[in-house]
Amino acid sequence: MAVLVKGRKYMAERGTFLQGSVKIDGDFLMAHRCTIWGNLVVTGNLYLCPECQINGNVLCTGGVIGRSSAINGTVTATEGPLIVCDGAKIREINCKGDVSLRPEVSSESVTGVNILVLGKVHCGKLMGKNTRVISPSA
Repeated sequence: MAVLVKGRKYMAERGTFLQGSVKIDGDFLMAHRCTIWGNLVVTGNLYLCPECQINGNVLCTGGVIGRSSAINGTVTATEGPLIVCDGAKIREINCKGDVSLRPEVSSESVTGVNILVLGKVHCGKLMGKNTRVISPSA
């Protein structure tokens, strides 16, 4: 599989498997079901499509973690915002900006300035200046 480049934007094709640590100088889009066996450093925003897997730590400025993605390390967003979509599993989330958690997100701890929780999540600790929980109406 290939990583496509256009200016400072990089895109991994669907199903790409990368072994070892990866550094991207710009924005990075990982298409559906991509896997990285190592750490990921992105100097821009990170966009994970559904069902991506990263077996290491992630450093980015902000971005979106797609539905049912799994990150077996810490996600650190240096600016934010960071949006974590439905069913994503992340060991730990640290963000210097805003964090949005969609339903069924699972994490040991979440740290951010403003944390918005939309529905039921499975988190050990939520640490933010402002934390708001919005539950769906029955």
